[in-house]
Order: sequence, then C-alpha cells, then structure tokens
Amino acid sequence: MREKKKNRIEILGIALLVLLISGVCMIPCFKTGLPYGDDQQVHMLRVESILKALKSGQGYPVYIYQTMLEGYGYGMGIFYPDLFLLPAVLFRLLGASPEIAMKIYIYVLMICTGLTAYYTGRSIGRSRCAGVVTMVLYTMGHYHLEDVYTRFALGEIAAMVFIPLAFLALYDLTEMGHSRKGLLCVSYSCLMLSHTISFVLCVVMGIIWVCARWKRIAACRRLIGAVCMEALACAVLTCYYWLPVLEQFADGRFYVSNEPAFYTYEETQTLLAIVSGKYSVAFIEIGILALMVFVSIYKKVYNKKALMCLVTAAVLLVCETKIFPWKLIDRTPFVSIQFPWRLNMFTEFFVALGLALQSVDIIKLLPSYRRNACLCAAGSILIGIFSLNMVWNIELGGYVNYPEGYADNTGSTDSIGFWEWLPAEGDLATSVGSENSGMVKCEDTYIRGRYGSDGSYEFDAGKTAGECIVPKYYYKGYEAIMADGRKLTVSKCLNDGLVEISVSPEAGKVVVKYKGTKIQHWSWRISISAVLLMLLILIMQHAVEKGKIQSYME
Repeated sequence: MREKKKNRIEILGIALLVLLISGVCMIPCFKTGLPYGDDQQVHMLRVESILKALKSGQGYPVYIYQTMLEGYGYGMGIFYPDLFLLPAVLFRLLGASPEIAMKIYIYVLMICTGLTAYYTGRSIGRSRCAGVVTMVLYTMGHYHLEDVYTRFALGEIAAMVFIPLAFLALYDLTEMGHSRKGLLCVSYSCLMLSHTISFVLCVVMGIIWVCARWKRIAACRRLIGAVCMEALACAVLTCYYWLPVLEQFADGRFYVSNEPAFYTYEETQTLLAIVSGKYSVAFIEIGILALMVFVSIYKKVYNKKALMCLVTAAVLLVCETKIFPWKLIDRTPFVSIQFPWRLNMFTEFFVALGLALQSVDIIKLLPSYRRNACLCAAGSILIGIFSLNMVWNIELGGYVNYPEGYADNTGSTDSIGFWEWLPAEGDLATSVGSENSGMVKCEDTYIRGRYGSDGSYEFDAGKTAGECIVPKYYYKGYEAIMADGRKLTVSKCLNDGLVEISVSPEAGKVVVKYKGTKIQHWSWRISISAVLLMLLILIMQHAVEKGKIQSYME
C-alpha cells in the first residue's frame, strides 16, 4: 500500500510539473492580444471557418472554408487536415473569444507535448528522471517555442506532440519486442492528421530506422507482419483525409502543382546561421550533451543511446546546410518540405532525449540519487527558461488583437498564405479584387446574388441562358440546383478557376453549394468505422487482460 501511495504522489507531482512547465511556456501569452506569428492569420481564419460551418449545420469534415476569400471559398480543409483544430473550435463554441480560445488551445498542446515527451523519455530511459528531463527540454526547446511564438505553425506544433511517440513506436518495435501494439499506427495516424509534412519526415525516419535494424526485424517475421498491419490500419484510419486529396489532384491542378512556394535549397542555412539563427535549436543543450558524453566516454560510463542521439542531432544539423543535396530533393515531390530547418523538430527531440539518458547514467554513480535527479531537472528548467527568454525578448514580433466577429469583416478573410490550394487558373486580382467581386457573370451580363450562411450562393438567373461563372472557386463536389429541384451541369472555368454552370432558359433561382463527393462521404464512413473497430478491440483486449489478472490472483 505504501508503495502504491508513493507512486501516486510521484505521478501527481509529475502531472503538476507538466502543468507548471506548460504554464511557464505560456508567459508571453499573458498580455492582451496574441503574440504575432507568420502563419497566425490563416490559422485563426481556419478556426473561425470551421466554427461558422458547424453553426450553420454543414457538419464535419469541413472541406471548403466558405467564409475565406470574401465568400469565394478556399479548399484548405481538403488539403490541410484540421482534426486537431477542433479543440480550439470547441472553446469558441463554449463562448471563448478568438484570442482566449487560441491561448487555451496552445496551452493544451503544450501539456500534450510535455506528456508524450515524458512518457517517451521514461519508457526508453526506464527512469522518471529521464522522462522529466526529456519533457522539460523538448517542451521548452527553442525551436518548439519558435513554432509557437514566431511562426505560429499550428500544424507543426500539433505534430510535435506525436514525434516522441512515433520514435518510441519504432524503438519499441525493434528493442522492446513490440510490446506497445498499435502505437505505431496511432502515432503516425495522428501525425498525418496534424501536419502532412511532419508525417512525411517521420516516414523517412521510420524507413531509416527499419533499414538500420533490418537484421533484427528480419530475424523475427512476426515484426514484419506487425509493421504491415499497423501501416494498413494507419491508411484506413486516415483515408477520409488522403483519399479526397488524391481525388482533387486527379481532377485538376492547383498552385502547389505548378510552382512550389519555396525551394529547399534556397532555404538552407550556413553553419553560422544554425548557431545564431532564429530557427536553430538551443545550442546550450547540444553543448552540454556533447560535454557530458565526452567526459563520460573518458570515464567509461557513457550511454550508447545518448551518444547515438548526439550523432543523430549533429547529422540533422549538417543536413540543414547546402552540404546536403537539396537541389536533387527539389526535383522530387519532397520539395514540399519547403524548409530544411524543419528538421530541428527531430534535432530538438534527440538532444533532449540524449541529455536525459546521459544525465541518468551519471547521477546513478553519485551519492543521493534523488537529490541529484532534482538538481538535473532544475538545470533542465534553467536551460528551458533561457530558450524562452531568447524567443520572448529578442524574436517576438509584437501582439495582435482578434475581437469577437473579426472574421465577419470580409477584408479580414483574404489571408490564405501562398495560395497553395487555389485552383491553378485562379487569380485573386480578377476575382476578390475586381470591381465585380461577388457577382455572377453570364455572357456580358453581371447578376448580383447573395452568399448564404451555409456556404451556398444563390442568384436569380431570370431568362438568362448559357454559361454562367459563379463567384466560388471550383473544387470537385459543387452542385447547382434550380428552384424546381433540377440539377445543372457544374464545371471549372478554365480562365479563372471559378465554378461554371450551364443555365437553361427560365431557370429562375439557382443555388450553388458544395455537397462533397462520393469518395469524401464513403472515406469518412470507413475512417469512423475503423476508429470504432479499434476501440472495440482495445476494450476486448483490456477485458482479456483483466480476466487473466483475476485468474492469477485466485
């Protein structure tokens, strides 16, 4: 009983520490307004677009953000997964302002990042101290805080929650006998549904890991089957996202198809920039880890895992420079990585884990393990505070207010980044920016219609007949219905990427609305069914394990 009580107290202490560390990371948010980041406006609009769609009864998934581009609609919901934005939307539904909802959401992501980092560090290091150090250094890592306060890259911030779990799943597969069944599937599914680029990078990490440990995997055919089954389960769980993406690419071209917004080679950094640049990791951590490893090697108490973490971090940093053949990468679909310094997500994790593993090995040799473990955790917090201070006082770009209803101002809905998911034929200057914005063009006649709260567009065609161009950007799944219920032919205008419909004489009122496609509807049902099936399997496994324990006790 005493041991159980002691464990509960320690678990409670760690939970409070995670909340505290996450709270410290939120200090820049204590002021009025949101700390301004590069992608902030587009992510705020994503939340507001989903909120309005749910309130108007459109349901989820929200494939087209109809309030964006002054009502023309933007298909970001098809190409950029938004499942992990739903907590922010929920806070808005509960009455929080756009600013407060986003601050609470970021805090939740901080907590989740801390929990997954702690679990991974504790599992690999077999020590609560290793878990705490990993959690502190990863959550308070310089690049992680940059993502939050300088880049405001919500997708990447969410992905950083699952990167530790993805690595733990790979480690567990080959080093722990695959004791955590399903973790590989769940972690990679969450990565895909949070940030596709991070998912691709983690797939590359997985391939490298499997190749490096192939002898061990090949020696146990069960592991090969397990990897295949978990990969298949991941594909089924996430098919509601990637199948509609492939469908849209098969149907047309988009800006991202024509010319990448960024070439990786042009975004590489020099070694000096890596040390001092704003997107670098906190080099104080790497320095301490390197020093500890070198001293430990000299004293012959070094941790091999920590040494591998240091080597991996060093290799990743070199890969961010022009030494790595990024020009070759730019000729492949991997050009979508955009920024080589994204690799700092992984560099930061490996440095945090390596420092944790080496610290535990050293303090085990010293008297008073508990006291030294506390000192180690305190030192990690000081390193984290240094990183936070760097971001807060040097790199923060000011604050922006987002009052209630700011997205109702049409001029605030045009921030869509680099137009990646706009039809390739589209041009905002000839649509949103034109003098006839929001009007239907039928031959040489312009007709004023209205945008509905449900994302539809309604206009009276009168006696007009022929091809009419509707002020909605075309994505496969639009329908046009006349007042008598008959459907009109819908296609994409090849001149401007807008919805084009063939209006028959005496059509009267016409409503254009995004209804979705069969692939979207069926893939969503398949994904939901897969989630329910997985939950059922977990419940059954838990019942079986509980029965075994009871039988053993009897």
